Amino acid sequence: MTSATARRLVVAAALAALATTAACGGGGPTPPAPIETESTDTEENGSETPTPDETVTTSNPAESDADVFLDGDNEESTASDIKLSRTQVGEPVQGEVEITVSQERPPPPLQDVRGEINGEEVEIVEGCVGEVPSDGCTVTFRYTPTEPGPYEGELTLTMADGSTVTAPIHGEADEAPTSDTGPTTPGPTSPEPVTTDPETPSEDETPELQT
Repeated sequence: MTSATARRLVVAAALAALATTAACGGGGPTPPAPIETESTDTEENGSETPTPDETVTTSNPAESDADVFLDGDNEESTASDIKLSRTQVGEPVQGEVEITVSQERPPPPLQDVRGEINGEEVEIVEGCVGEVPSDGCTVTFRYTPTEPGPYEGELTLTMADGSTVTAPIHGEADEAPTSDTGPTTPGPTSPEPVTTDPETPSEDETPELQT
């Protein structure tokens, strides 16, 4: 009786041990391997190197100050106001006018281009005289204001048949800066001290004896 009971206890203990081992699984789950990350130029250098496709290009095309459209029927010709940049007295300012022509009714050749501001004739740098090409041309002039304040004038284009097209000119000039330093007055000067050396007898003179 006692041996049978002992055998049952031994078998129960063995079963309990097996159950515990199965529950534990012989160890915990295997941890996942660390994920390796590739470092980029941004992480290493702190800045991103642009690729050729990302290169930004900027352009600064020149723009004209006004446009003039010439038509064979002079009544259809138009001209916008020419607004010159602000400048100073004595400093020249330059204006550019883009000339375009009608493709259906081409105008006569451009015979003359003249400009006048405050009664003074402007300097025509590029006149575009003659047959105006289909893609247009540019008239460039230069003006040097002689007085401060706003000024106005006009640019006149004369065709070979005598018809004209006029574009108004507007601008403003500031007074030229003056120097703040005026004439300086010299300050008082102290006379230089005059020193006199005691007279010494010459070699030919005999000193007088005092009695």
